Amino acid sequence: MPYKTYFDKIDAQLLKISPRRDIMLLRVIAAAIPVVCFALDAFYDMPVLYWLGIPFYLICLALYLEALLKTILLMHKVSAELLIVLVMIVTLIDGEPLSGAMVAWFIGLGLYISFTIIRKNREKIEVLIQDSKKTAQVMQGDEIHEIPLLEVQKQDVIIVPKGAMITVDGVISEGESSIDEAFVTGEPFPVFKQRGDAVISGTLNLTAPLQVVAEKNGNDAFIAIMTREIEAGLQQKSTLQKRADLTVQVLILGVTAYAFLLLFMTGSLHLMATALAVVCPCAWALATPTAFAANIGRLARSNILARGGEPLENMQDIKTLILDKTGTVTMAVPEVSQVIALTMAEQDLLTLCASVESRFDHPIANAIVAYANGHGVSHLQKVTQVEDLPGRGIKARIGADEDLIGSEETLQQLDIELPALDYTGRAIWVAVNREVKGVIVIRDIIRAEMQGLVAAIHDCGIKTVLLATGDNEESEAKRVAEYIGADGYFFNFKPDDKTALVKKMQLEGKVAMVGDGVNDAPALAAANVGIAIGGHKNVSLAVMSADIVILGDDAKDLITILRLSRKMGGIIKQNYIWAMGFNAIGLTLATLGVLNPIVAALFHHLSSVFVVVNAGRLYFTGIENSPVGPLFQKMDEITRRKQMSPVEPLVINTENATESMVEQQP
Repeated sequence: MPYKTYFDKIDAQLLKISPRRDIMLLRVIAAAIPVVCFALDAFYDMPVLYWLGIPFYLICLALYLEALLKTILLMHKVSAELLIVLVMIVTLIDGEPLSGAMVAWFIGLGLYISFTIIRKNREKIEVLIQDSKKTAQVMQGDEIHEIPLLEVQKQDVIIVPKGAMITVDGVISEGESSIDEAFVTGEPFPVFKQRGDAVISGTLNLTAPLQVVAEKNGNDAFIAIMTREIEAGLQQKSTLQKRADLTVQVLILGVTAYAFLLLFMTGSLHLMATALAVVCPCAWALATPTAFAANIGRLARSNILARGGEPLENMQDIKTLILDKTGTVTMAVPEVSQVIALTMAEQDLLTLCASVESRFDHPIANAIVAYANGHGVSHLQKVTQVEDLPGRGIKARIGADEDLIGSEETLQQLDIELPALDYTGRAIWVAVNREVKGVIVIRDIIRAEMQGLVAAIHDCGIKTVLLATGDNEESEAKRVAEYIGADGYFFNFKPDDKTALVKKMQLEGKVAMVGDGVNDAPALAAANVGIAIGGHKNVSLAVMSADIVILGDDAKDLITILRLSRKMGGIIKQNYIWAMGFNAIGLTLATLGVLNPIVAALFHHLSSVFVVVNAGRLYFTGIENSPVGPLFQKMDEITRRKQMSPVEPLVINTENATESMVEQQP
């Protein structure tokens, strides 16, 4: 584009002479000089100062004109610079350049303050982005070379000094150290790692140097993917923001036309300049993006990655939230909760199971062996002819006896009669010579902090919270649902069943799906907002399937997301109400001649700053603890939405595809 090259050259020259390489600050200074000159001339009648200020006035006008032309020619839209340029031209023609200079200075200063606050916020966010652009020390033969992180290849050996950030996802090949994983997982305490342990990029090596073998290329590492997503998220525009941008265009053109109409009807350049100066399209333009940027930054600081402002905007309107069970509200770690011995002593039953399960290294086997060891089983029996039945159980022989350890379905398929027992969890049946000897009841460990989770979600305005799990045991699904207080539960749900559930509930309103980002990926993608928990474990898949990624394992981060999203929605509404009311009142006062261009510009300035500060309190929590904090709290009370009561709980078993209402347990 020929215009772009031309404007790039102009901007390059302006940056050279701009304080702090900030063209916006240059405009403020260029406006301040004629303000001082014209004001001194007005007080002391010194024409030399007037004529000294005129060149700087024209320079200031040229700076704003350049910005306006760049917006029109490159982006094909108008900006707030149009109003400033027109005011400066009109007041100069009217013989009141002091008013024009004051307008340029007030509005320019307001924009500078506003965008400085935004820039400071973005700089804090971009600390994350800069981490992905660091270098890595790679061992090549006997030499160590420092190369850009994005050039790191799989199987490269990386040297990580003490106190340095680990820049790759990999496995420790030499050394041992304590690792600070707070940035990635939110784990508050250092984690000791040694040779053979996996490490994640973005964590901090605290106590000793390490050698790490990269398991991924540099551009596929956790920190690289995460920061790319943050960077892309800050660039995305939501539907609300696009509508706001269109409103700004209409507002600027409409006010310009109105100002010329005033000139035509009254012949007053002074009145025209006042009308142009008082209208603040900046407040409209900044209302949404500042809130989005502040919220994205605040969440990133809490180890939560949001892909743009749209999912955060959608979170305000969620009617149903669906929680996956395993790995989300539970730890995906089985434990033995109960041992039911039938025709065999409990200790003998545990010895038999531990003897067979000790041959295997899977979570259920480990849980049974650990439980047996903790209950006095120290000597294991000799086991022969061990056969793994993947997904169904284990067959083995102890002496002359044929032993079978497996699920209810496995034993039923072999026509082994099962007694009716009362238990809560997943049953692992034990049979010897086709006779049932007992049951080992396994259940998933629920995270302790999940108690009361649903009540907190309801407090955030969500109408219905449902639990969906692939467990085929209704009792286990019911146990977890009751513990967290879910409105309903769904068991024996495969990934496609969860996707169908999302689509069904979408008939009643927007739906958020919360899962691990792996087997729940289709449901996350189908939901209005998909939230992946434990995103640091598979960040590539998580960011592809989810709109929001919780980098740690704590489902209570959902409350943080919900509360900040609701607060963000209220702030955006406040900003638009302020912008609308301010512009309507300001333009009325300007038309009636109550204001002059200087006072109008001051109001314009205050309007922009208010919007940015109001949005900034999402990130800068100290704003609400300042003397103006009570004002913002009162505004939040006024805009807070009414809570909605939850629906009756619901349970579905896909095996019979029937629905029935289930009473809530006390």
